[in-house]
Amino acid sequence: MGDVTIRQYRPGDEVAINDGFNAVFGLSRSLDEWAWKFPAEPDGRWIMLAVDQQGSVIAQYGAVPSRLRIDDTVARAGQIVDAYSRIEVRGQRVFTDTYLRFVAELCHPEGIAFGFGFPGRRHYEMGLRALGYELVGPAPYWRRSTGRRAGWPWRRRRLRTGWDQDTYSRLWAEAAGRYTCGALRDAGWMARRFTGRPGLSYLHVAVWRGNRPAAWVVARPERGVLRCCDLVWDGVDPAALEEASQALVRAARRLGCADLDMWLGGDPVAEGCLAGLGWRREPSPDDLLFVARSFHPAVDLERIRQSMYLTFADSDLV
Repeated sequence: MGDVTIRQYRPGDEVAINDGFNAVFGLSRSLDEWAWKFPAEPDGRWIMLAVDQQGSVIAQYGAVPSRLRIDDTVARAGQIVDAYSRIEVRGQRVFTDTYLRFVAELCHPEGIAFGFGFPGRRHYEMGLRALGYELVGPAPYWRRSTGRRAGWPWRRRRLRTGWDQDTYSRLWAEAAGRYTCGALRDAGWMARRFTGRPGLSYLHVAVWRGNRPAAWVVARPERGVLRCCDLVWDGVDPAALEEASQALVRAARRLGCADLDMWLGGDPVAEGCLAGLGWRREPSPDDLLFVARSFHPAVDLERIRQSMYLTFADSDLV
């Protein structure tokens, strides 16, 4: 590796990081988009870099942090994203050594206690031995056609659209007890994921039962499909899920989308309700796999495998 330095992110590295990302993936992501995806944290950003003598980033392994709840334990989870190495250093262990340094310095109970990601099958098989993560399972992909009846228009009076932090906080206070394994989806988490992204806005729909919010869905169109990015439900009234689904179908039709999709895992009650509304579990079209590694004694991968609540919002596919 010679003149390559492996170190943690420092303020100012973002230009070289983003240049490397765009070069490897053939994209033109802006620095504003990078800053939305990797916001500043009190403990810094969770990124390990390999940098050459000219200051170019030639490999990166980084994570977007969130708070993970496992029953009575709350720990930091890190969703691995934007991992790359430039073509000129492939086959030289630069990427593997960057990953190993990431684990050695950043992964422990007080740091990244749980690392996870969603590679395609080819990258999963390539990295299985070198990276030491475990397969949790296939991505929990669901799809629904807009062809089925979308419900009666008069029922729309129970719906409110747009981001409203106070309303969502009220819902989360009622719903949080259902989500004992997964990201803490409080208002701060929801706002971070779905507000402030440059050039992109999301549809927020709150379903009300009387004078109280009962369910919340977030969606956006993606290549002719309306993607349900996240779903939170208080678990009281299945009709709230029906109305949320109907609202998404109507929105998809307005936007010219023939289908809707979502990830939904770890909530068998909601899954059963949505299956009765025309949603069907299918293999992920991108053949994505859920992989993870625990660095905390309370974060049991079998518990994750059986019960972690998972939607598209837990990935960077929103």
